[in-house]
Amino acid sequence: MKNNNLEEMEMENKMTRGKKRITWMLALLWLVSVICGADILNAEAAVNGSFHLVGVGPGDAELLTSRALDVIRGADIVFCNAKKQEKLSALVDFKGKQVLDGYNVLFRYYGKDCAQVPADKKSWHGMTCEEFHKKQAEFAKLVRQAVKEGKHVAMLSSGDPTIYGPDIWAVKELHDLDPVVVPGLSAFNAANAVLKVSLGEVILTAPFKHKDSKDTLEKLTGHDRATLVIFMPRDMKELFTRLSAVHPADMPAAIVSNAGMAGREKMVRGTVGGLAANLPDMDFRRSIVYVGKALEHAQFEAKPSPENAGKGKFYLVGLGPGDPDIATLKALKIIESADLIFVHKRLGKKFEKYLAGKNVIHGYHRLFPFYGKKCADVTPKDQARERMSCEEYHKKQAEFAAIARKAVAEGKTVAMLDSGDPLVYGPCSWSLTELNDLNTEVVPGVSCFNAANAALRAGVTEGKNSHSVILASGWSVEEMAAHQSTMVLFTMRTDFKKFIDGLSKHYPADTPVAIVFKAGYAKEEKVMHGNLGTILSDMSKDKLPFEYLLYVGDFLNHSADRLKN
Repeated sequence: MKNNNLEEMEMENKMTRGKKRITWMLALLWLVSVICGADILNAEAAVNGSFHLVGVGPGDAELLTSRALDVIRGADIVFCNAKKQEKLSALVDFKGKQVLDGYNVLFRYYGKDCAQVPADKKSWHGMTCEEFHKKQAEFAKLVRQAVKEGKHVAMLSSGDPTIYGPDIWAVKELHDLDPVVVPGLSAFNAANAVLKVSLGEVILTAPFKHKDSKDTLEKLTGHDRATLVIFMPRDMKELFTRLSAVHPADMPAAIVSNAGMAGREKMVRGTVGGLAANLPDMDFRRSIVYVGKALEHAQFEAKPSPENAGKGKFYLVGLGPGDPDIATLKALKIIESADLIFVHKRLGKKFEKYLAGKNVIHGYHRLFPFYGKKCADVTPKDQARERMSCEEYHKKQAEFAAIARKAVAEGKTVAMLDSGDPLVYGPCSWSLTELNDLNTEVVPGVSCFNAANAALRAGVTEGKNSHSVILASGWSVEEMAAHQSTMVLFTMRTDFKKFIDGLSKHYPADTPVAIVFKAGYAKEEKVMHGNLGTILSDMSKDKLPFEYLLYVGDFLNHSADRLKN
């Protein structure tokens, strides 16, 4: 009897201890969930389905990338308006998909306390701050539930969603779902193609007027090498009045409207003073304004000579960085129709399935050194940087031009293929000047900048201290860093320490930085985060590849990676 009682007591003690363990485990799990928040609560959701913010480019459907098209076709739920659906209807079968309208452009008031919003600014386009918050929460709930059910969700966003994009807030809101941003062609890339202008240093901005802002138009001036590119110029008259106050009257300027919309594109080139005095009659709602000396070499007004009119055509084609699926549908279409193709061997290898059976010529890539210069004026220092002599470059340039001209004269379609955006630090852009007597066209490409933005999963124009972005290189890093705007550095084998030393003179040591490696390569793409004061030591043991971009700016605090951590 005693033994039975002892056994019962022991069993009861074991059960009590077991209950206590379970209670402690539940308490621990609760504590961890409180500390880690939505990351744990939504871990299951992140594994099952997916959320993609898809850049669909500006204008025509053929400026969509292959990757974007694949994501849209594979989606179960698509957030887009009727206009985008109609644009893509020839490419995507929307039957069987759940298409939800009314959830784009919900960025207004995101993350803000409505009680702190001034009374005269509490509504926008007929919706109050509270209504925006309600709609944002509704959207997030729909996506989370769908992803939890294993569905694939795509939100379509015009242009590049990371550059003044109205939908990038969704990536921040849904960072716990490990969202993917699919890079898209920006209106900037499309407008470059219209202008046929080769750009190096670029300042992407908008007509900000706040007196305390570091990136007003008035403060972003004074750089001979840089081109000012102004998005959303709502009041064109006021804009050119402001530009006239800080730029010489003869400073080249241009307006491009409806970039990427074949048949509707329009461009006007003049000077700041001339355009201020006499604005053209055109649609300014979808316009981008360019200001800078680089416009002196724009080729958009070039016309075929009488002997070449009505014959063949020369295309400079941007294929984007990284994997072949970053190329636009239009780029692939031109490759398919081309009779003669110039391409670097390495780039040709990536696109070999598209080039099969084509007349392909190698050996004429990156021939820009010394173009238009007299060899007698080339310094030994400049010559030492290059792999061939000035005379050899001139010979190869002439060979290329002769081959292209002969083919066009025979009525053939000739394409020069280049990676990225061929007009942003593009090594083949000189060909447009050389062949300006032919019928030429630029097919815009996604820049490595666009692809790296997508890898960061953050709005590069969404910084706390800056809403402008400066694209710079080793030649100008210190000069451009003085603005303390967001910077994107095209490194091109420049010594990494040189960048950091130049930046450190103008930015605090705790300024967030990021390095994006192999942007656009789905399996090789990598992002490394740090800050300006420690990034050199963080990178001391790592060898940097050629293909990387360096980002500087507090917008990085809102990247999906940092929010998750």
